[in-house]
Amino acid sequence: MLTAPTLAAFGWLAFGGIAEATATDRFEPSLEQQLVGFQDVDFDSGWVPANGPLQLRFYAHAADSISIDMLGDALYDWNAEAIEFVGDLQGGHFAIDVGLELQASVRFDVAGFQWQSDLLGPWDYAIISEALFTPYLLPGNPDRPVEIDDQTDGFTVASVPIVPDIVIASGNLDVDVAADITASLEGLRIEATTEGDSAIVDAEGVPSPLSPATTDEALEVEGVLVTNLQTAPVLIVRPHLVMSILGQEFEIVGIDIPIALPPTDDSLVFEPQLMLFDAPEPPPAPPASDDGGPDDSGTGEPLPPFEGTSGSTGEAGSDQSGGGQLPPVGDDGCGCRSQAHAPRPTTGLAWWLLLLGVAPRRRQA
Repeated sequence: MLTAPTLAAFGWLAFGGIAEATATDRFEPSLEQQLVGFQDVDFDSGWVPANGPLQLRFYAHAADSISIDMLGDALYDWNAEAIEFVGDLQGGHFAIDVGLELQASVRFDVAGFQWQSDLLGPWDYAIISEALFTPYLLPGNPDRPVEIDDQTDGFTVASVPIVPDIVIASGNLDVDVAADITASLEGLRIEATTEGDSAIVDAEGVPSPLSPATTDEALEVEGVLVTNLQTAPVLIVRPHLVMSILGQEFEIVGIDIPIALPPTDDSLVFEPQLMLFDAPEPPPAPPASDDGGPDDSGTGEPLPPFEGTSGSTGEAGSDQSGGGQLPPVGDDGCGCRSQAHAPRPTTGLAWWLLLLGVAPRRRQA
């Protein structure tokens, strides 16, 4: 029969004592950044249409901000001494938020009558465009680059009556805002650094060599994601002004006033993230044996060494061939050797039979 020590020995022989040695930790870089301060982008459309009896003027403050989240795993292979990054399926989120604060003014000059309004508004407008993807958008990732291409037909942000302090005029102003948001995001590399080594991971699914300082302690790795971001947001103001002045109808319609935010084409460096990879357990030692083979006696004791069997017997207890001492003669005086001291077979086949626990039994004397 195959005993537990025998099975353990065969497991050792089959797998060479090599244990699974891949450690995993989460790698979840995120970034939020306001690309343009809300007071930094000031817009003045000027009076439109130029030289018209009825004119509009718009003032705007615009801003855009972005947020990026990438969820996934970092894998360290202790055997290969290499690191790899695998993103969660649809574990990436990219959003661009564009905001607008808008004010307007109206004036007319008809038949010698002139009038200009105070500032109207402010009116607020905001749009969020977003996309999902699988991180980390390194070369080889089918989602690379992730792109946003968002056009809105228009949203009414204001509808206000125009009531001058003179009775000769009245009207109404409607303001719609449309958006044309384009953006692109792609991963460039992940920089992984240990106490004494560094690696650049710049391809999807391709591990990069990274040596640990020691193989019997947990490995600390600092990871930094670097991406490239491109944005080009444009907001479009579409006014519709209708006024009656001295019984005449005037209208401003069909005019698009674009407000372009500064485009972006920059590298984004995420905050460093610390990862910890546990060292693998040492491989189990092979079962103990006296001369290189496992113990299969079931007692845990090493097997006695093999003895030679050649030569003829002379006096009791001696081997005439010079091959060493023979076991003592049994107590019954028959000149037989007791079975407990019988010589063991010495062939390699016999040893493996013993290892398997299927060695042939001797007949009882």
